[in-house]
Amino acid sequence: MIKKIFSLLLGDILYGMSSLMPKNDKIWIFGAWFGEKYTDNSKYLYEYINKNHKNIRAIWLTKNKDTLRMIQNKGYETYYMYSLTGIFLSMKAKVGIISTSSKDINHYCSCNMKFIQLWHGIPLKKIVYDDVITCNYPNKAKRAIMKLFPFSIEDYNKMLIISTSPEVSKTLTSAFRVTASNVVVTGYPRNDAFFIANSNVPIIKKINNLKKNSFKIGIYMPTHRQEGKINIFELFSGNIDKINDYLKGINTILLIKFHFYHLKEIKNINKLSNIIFINDNDIDQDIYSILRQTDFLITDYSSIFFDYLLLDKPIIFAPFDQEDYLKNDREFYYNYELVTPGIKAKDWDEVLERVKNLIYCDNYTYNEERAFIKKMFHTFSDGNSSERVFQAIKIFSK
Repeated sequence: MIKKIFSLLLGDILYGMSSLMPKNDKIWIFGAWFGEKYTDNSKYLYEYINKNHKNIRAIWLTKNKDTLRMIQNKGYETYYMYSLTGIFLSMKAKVGIISTSSKDINHYCSCNMKFIQLWHGIPLKKIVYDDVITCNYPNKAKRAIMKLFPFSIEDYNKMLIISTSPEVSKTLTSAFRVTASNVVVTGYPRNDAFFIANSNVPIIKKINNLKKNSFKIGIYMPTHRQEGKINIFELFSGNIDKINDYLKGINTILLIKFHFYHLKEIKNINKLSNIIFINDNDIDQDIYSILRQTDFLITDYSSIFFDYLLLDKPIIFAPFDQEDYLKNDREFYYNYELVTPGIKAKDWDEVLERVKNLIYCDNYTYNEERAFIKKMFHTFSDGNSSERVFQAIKIFSK
């Protein structure tokens, strides 16, 4: 408790100091996932600007030492979030670019900063103010206290929010309680990865070798359950070995990538022949670096399927616990059946049967449905989203 009070008081001092610091419109600060990871839309925009707009001093802030070393090894400018240099540059920066919240960067030093909210997915599940199940909104007394610590307040009305289509813009306008002018359609920078041929993450060589040996490569990406409070392995119903044996019989490798909130659960998993649990070290913290190499996606309620539509590859949906999820986790913005262009499997037996049919019968179509949903949720599919975001920021930050 004492530590919390001290951080709040120190935060107020730093916030006040940052209000007095003249801003440099050439310094842009980047971060993602509460300062822990180097990934998502922030990463792709950061690297794009470093390579294509060198008049901008793009700086990544992190509080994770492994992340810091990884970015340094790439040759980009990065600092520990709470170092003297990180604090000073945060106070000087005109633009702050985030993918989750202002805590992605040093929010204590962000007074008068122009925030760009890139977000981290096209919402199927209700988010922010629309999420009445998992979000705890501050009561009147807490809101009054928060005004004493302005760095703790997410003022979305002062942010530029990035969208992928007019349909998505409507959802984001509702979720963040902003006007339509706060939201701009550019596409997501991370989806530019689908149009980039080269990837040098550690696991890519293994995947390419498997494909050369005629293995099909699928990826299973379930969304989180209650921000990691529930054991994600319950989704396998104790059948992980059975699933592995089936995959072995059809010459298929299944990559499994858990959500950020569940990654710690894979540390003690026994090695399997045809199932690979992906950790951050395998992909340099970025799943988008390998999605092009996969042949199909299995997911439940993750927004990843919206992005995967840009690859025009089959998607198998596994909403095993939909009723429970809607009751205890999140409600949906859309009728699930209408916006998920693919087979809906009721259990793993059905999932595996659909995978087998996909490989041997090649009768898994849904081509027209995928095209329709892609058009609905993606205005652009050209690999130029980072440039559009850059131009939008230039206008917004004037």
